[in-house]
Amino acid sequence: MKSLLLLVAIMFLFQALPASADSLSYEAGIGFYFSRSSTANLLRYQHETTPLFAFPSYYEASYASWNGPNHADAVCFARGIRWERTADEYLSLTTGLNHISRTTSNLGQPFEIYGRLAYEKKVSRVLFSLGWIHYSDAKLLFGWSGPNKSENFLTLSVGMIF
Repeated sequence: MKSLLLLVAIMFLFQALPASADSLSYEAGIGFYFSRSSTANLLRYQHETTPLFAFPSYYEASYASWNGPNHADAVCFARGIRWERTADEYLSLTTGLNHISRTTSNLGQPFEIYGRLAYEKKVSRVLFSLGWIHYSDAKLLFGWSGPNKSENFLTLSVGMIF
């Protein structure tokens, strides 16, 4: 519950900043690979910012919760970029750091690496996406101990652009 309150507070802080096309989305998905018996629900806020590597970019804050034998909650802060196909259609790549509510047999550290790859489509002020979300210890990169099976979800989302 503390994690959700922290996310809401951060979202209000971001709203006070000028933005060109921020969004708030609900995302849900099914687990695969080591997450086969899980489903996930996410609330995601994206705040437009200056370009990164010459691509449109954004900051992201999200709250996620998944069920199943390795259930956990996660609060994430990330940065993402978009490859625009058209003004209303693009691919997005987001990566960041998150904190999970408990370590599990799939995730052995309280801080995890978050990644999201999604195809997104704007229709008026509504944003739809089909995505893949990955939570991992990045054990190979950082040399941490413990399990690193990861959590993976195929997701659909709907959001409002404001």
